[in-house]
Amino acid sequence: MLSKKLRLALPVAAAAVMAAVVPTGTAHAIDRVNCGPSDYLQIWYHFPLGETKTRCFANKGYYDFTTVSEGVVWVEKISTGNNAVRFYDTNGSTRDYRKNFIITFPNNPPEMAHIEIL
Repeated sequence: MLSKKLRLALPVAAAAVMAAVVPTGTAHAIDRVNCGPSDYLQIWYHFPLGETKTRCFANKGYYDFTTVSEGVVWVEKISTGNNAVRFYDTNGSTRDYRKNFIITFPNNPPEMAHIEIL
């Protein structure tokens, strides 16, 4: 027969083992950073009234432009830096861009919903 202390310690030990062995979900830790080094993801975009902005990002994760833009945002240029990137258009399509890739949209900029560093 197991002692009372041992019976209480077994579930605690089992929980600790499970916490160490079972992987956690994907973290969405993308960070907005000051633009600087060329290894950051850098996005140039504008709003319907023409205000142009540039934002830079680091670390793997997902950024939702629809919550910060209060509406439509059109992409003018993307520089992926040292990141593989997935671009989500507002119509539901996605495009993947490799590391160290620059693309511009001079005539027909896509409407951006989300961006993800893979």
